[in-house]
Amino acid sequence: MQTEFSHQPVLLNEVIEFLNVKPDGVYLDCTGGAGGHSQAILGQLSSSGKMFVCDYHKNTVLKLKEKFADDGRVQVFHVRFSEVFDNLDSKFDGILADFGISSPQLENQDLGIGFQVDDAPLDMRIDHSLQKSAADLLNELSEEDLANVFFEYGGERASRKIAAAIVFDRKQQKHYTTTTELRELCERVLGRFYRGKKIHPATKVFQALRIAVNDELGEVKALLQKAPQSLNSNGRLALISFHSGEDRLVKTKFKELSQTDGFRLPVKKAIKPSLDEIKLNPRARSARLRVLEKVSEETL
Repeated sequence: MQTEFSHQPVLLNEVIEFLNVKPDGVYLDCTGGAGGHSQAILGQLSSSGKMFVCDYHKNTVLKLKEKFADDGRVQVFHVRFSEVFDNLDSKFDGILADFGISSPQLENQDLGIGFQVDDAPLDMRIDHSLQKSAADLLNELSEEDLANVFFEYGGERASRKIAAAIVFDRKQQKHYTTTTELRELCERVLGRFYRGKKIHPATKVFQALRIAVNDELGEVKALLQKAPQSLNSNGRLALISFHSGEDRLVKTKFKELSQTDGFRLPVKKAIKPSLDEIKLNPRARSARLRVLEKVSEETL
């Protein structure tokens, strides 16, 4: 099932407010997605402002180029977090990254990220230059390593049970290669642990595999290492996390930097979506926005 190129950008008003957009500024959206955040930032820019938009899903990049083709202020790049600042020789007044997976990607038949999509290949590689698919990990990792992936990246408390089931079946020459096969296994093995809960038994397993396949936490670490140094004076870095591991990395790095002379936290705690936004977009419920500002040299 393919969906139209649209997605409800999370915490949109808060992003615009805390990026403190300057009309003639230079901005970078590291996770362009369907272009919602970028479009809103562009709405605040004058004709002399500039916008760089990146994404590491090739088809998304092609659609972003089409979307912004008539806007001379915008340049679009196909690149991962770890490579962004190797390809852009510029300083920015604002940098944004939204670590969430968009609805079109969750529903994309070719990616096989969403457990709701029937009979999609268990690939999960957002960037197909990556070597290992989700099916490869299920077929190759030891029982202990699989359990660690499900627990550390998905928070799945019954991680050992689902890992044991996968390895048992593997020894019987049964390999999991489609979303339907893995979803049904999760329902069978984990279903009793999720009775009365709001999420599906496959949710955390699929999330964990996606994070592992795409090395998402490693990419966040790379972005945190490079992005702060690419800000202009008074520039701001706004990062939206959906996973506790991501948010922990952001919180720790921002706190560390804010204790130096070069950076400060414009708002101390994570910014959460309003109840109204969650009602309109339930997937926003776990979003957390944190903001870091590079301090002007005049104030040091």
